[in-house]
Amino acid sequence: MEEKQIIDQLRTAAADGRLTIHMYQQWQKVNGGASVLELLEAYGSWANVLRLAGLDNQLPRFTKAEVLRSLRRAAKEIGSITSADYRKWAAERDVPSLTEVVVLFGSWKVALIEADLLGMMAKDQKCEIIQSLLDASEDIAPLTSTAYAKWARAHQRPSITKVVRRFGSWTQALEEIGLSTRKTFTEEEILQALKEADEELPVLSPWGYEMWQKKTGKGRLLKTFNRCSALSR
Repeated sequence: MEEKQIIDQLRTAAADGRLTIHMYQQWQKVNGGASVLELLEAYGSWANVLRLAGLDNQLPRFTKAEVLRSLRRAAKEIGSITSADYRKWAAERDVPSLTEVVVLFGSWKVALIEADLLGMMAKDQKCEIIQSLLDASEDIAPLTSTAYAKWARAHQRPSITKVVRRFGSWTQALEEIGLSTRKTFTEEEILQALKEADEELPVLSPWGYEMWQKKTGKGRLLKTFNRCSALSR
């Protein structure tokens, strides 16, 4: 079969300038022409077949090895490896774009796993969340989870779901970065509250204390009850 005829068949089989081995095989079964095996034997690789037909624009500009080197270089130069940082860094250089990275590996996370940079991503995500909470605390008072969720959507920041997933709970996130509005009680205050509750309740129990606390408005000490109740006896 003449090369020109092969080129015409390849271009006819292509869809929107794209032609995979599977696509061509399905087309060839219906329309005839050179088989995939014959093309590979004649031209050495499918990439060469696509170049022959002028369809090589679908091929990635960079190999996986080149992309991985670019990711490691970016991490070293930037000091972080968030997708946003990489996008900005790549835009100023002749390196794989963020889109090319994601297309080649399937996802940003998989690319970082392949480049052994996943640990850095986790660290960067935590830093990003902490900074978002600090920024939100300047705009919102008090900083509740509901208020933060609205603020995060408006400012395109990490969602409340990501905050909770990273820290375990909303309260834990605020406590870890020093934004908790929950009062810290001294041992003396705890013992005094337990003593007052014991005097007013028939039986001092966690459930009874909780009801007493809601009624009297005393400090919410239930989490410390089991640890300290023995001291009041």
